[in-house]
Amino acid sequence: MSSSVRGAVSPALKRRVVKNPEDRRREILDAALELFGAKGFHDTPMEEIAGAAGVAKGTIYLYFQSKEHLLLALKQRFMSGLVERLTDVIAEAIERVAAGAPVDYRDVIDAIFEELVAYHCENRESVEVVVRQSPGPDLILEALELEKAFLQLLASTFREAREYGLIHTEDPEMTARLVNAAIRDNLCTCLCYSEPEDLDRLVTASKELLYKALAPDFEPPPRRPRLVKTPSD
Repeated sequence: MSSSVRGAVSPALKRRVVKNPEDRRREILDAALELFGAKGFHDTPMEEIAGAAGVAKGTIYLYFQSKEHLLLALKQRFMSGLVERLTDVIAEAIERVAAGAPVDYRDVIDAIFEELVAYHCENRESVEVVVRQSPGPDLILEALELEKAFLQLLASTFREAREYGLIHTEDPEMTARLVNAAIRDNLCTCLCYSEPEDLDRLVTASKELLYKALAPDFEPPPRRPRLVKTPSD
C-alpha cells in the first residue's frame, strides 16, 4: 500500500472505536428496548435498531440471530437481574434464621415482596416490553424457560423457611408457581396497563395474602416494629 493511500485511510481507522463485545451487546439491547417500547416489536426494523445503537445492520447479527432472539435476550437480561436482586435479600434472611436470630416471617415476606416491586418499578420500560411482546412460536419455549430460575429461587426459599418452621407449605414448588401467577403477573399487568394508585392496593393485598397462605402452624407473636433504613444508614 502506498504512503498516499495509508495517509488517506489511517485517519478513519484512528477514529474508529473498537468496543468490548459485552459493551456492544449491551448497547444493542438498550437500543432495541427503547425502540420496542416506543414503536412495538413488530414495527421496529433491525435497520432502525442498528442506527440507534450506532452499528451496521450486519453487526447485530454477529450478536443475535434474529429480532426474535434479540427480544429473548431482553427477557433473559430482565429475569437475570430479578433473580440476582432477590437472591441477596433471601440469602440474608436465611442466614439470620440459620444463626438463630429472631425473625418474623412477615418481615421476610415484606423484604422479598418489596424488592420484587422495587425491581419491577425501576425497570418499568423493560416490564412493558417483556410482558407485552412475544418472541414468536419458535422461541416461546425458551422464553418460558427463563422463568424457571425465578421459580426455583422462590421454591428454594419456601423450602428452607419451612425447614426452620418459619412458614407453612406442603408443596414449596407449587406455592412458588402460585405466587408467581397470582402476584407477579398481576404486578406486571398493573405496571403495564393500570393506573398508578392500583400498585399500592396490589402490594397491600398481596402481602396480606402471603401472610395468611404461608402462616406457620403456630400463632405468630405480636409483630415488632420494623426498622426503616435511611439513606445515611
